[in-house]
Amino acid sequence: MMVEEAASLSKLFTERKWPVFVFLDSHHPNKPESPYPPHCILGSGEEDLVPALKWLEEDPNVTIKRKDCFDGFIGSMEKDGSNTFAKWVKANEITSVLVVGVCTDICVLDFVCSTLSAKNIGLVPPLEEVVVYSQGCATFNFPVDIARTLKGALPHPQELLHHIGLYMAKGRGAKIVRKVTLGSSQEL
Repeated sequence: MMVEEAASLSKLFTERKWPVFVFLDSHHPNKPESPYPPHCILGSGEEDLVPALKWLEEDPNVTIKRKDCFDGFIGSMEKDGSNTFAKWVKANEITSVLVVGVCTDICVLDFVCSTLSAKNIGLVPPLEEVVVYSQGCATFNFPVDIARTLKGALPHPQELLHHIGLYMAKGRGAKIVRKVTLGSSQEL
């Protein structure tokens, strides 16, 4: 459901020629992202957009940023100290950012928290609000019985941690929404 929601929203945004910013989790094979197992390794195909979103690569209103850490805001830092996401916000005069993605309690939450902190100290003008679309986010499930068989692994109950991620984002100042209305009457 999350991918379908992200695809629908992206289509609506791009039809209106509204800017879209996409993060792609992209890791080097010898640079682990502890405590998680290797994932989205460059060259594996996992680091690319899923088929339902692949079309975004060709849209001129879409900015794609590969990140090699949990947090897209931190992952947007460039070697010269600039921040690709902050520059995008400023260049497009973004006052409200709508967030969708995976994993609700990890990447989404970290991005939301860092973006809100950056907003609070004036690093992302003119951004005023961060909105998280709950139906456009998801996280993974890692059952207790499997986690017990792997050294250092923690269980990750999907539904609970999705809601905890949303709760934590709201506690940090994000607005959490169950539906999105664009313009006069289009709603997801």
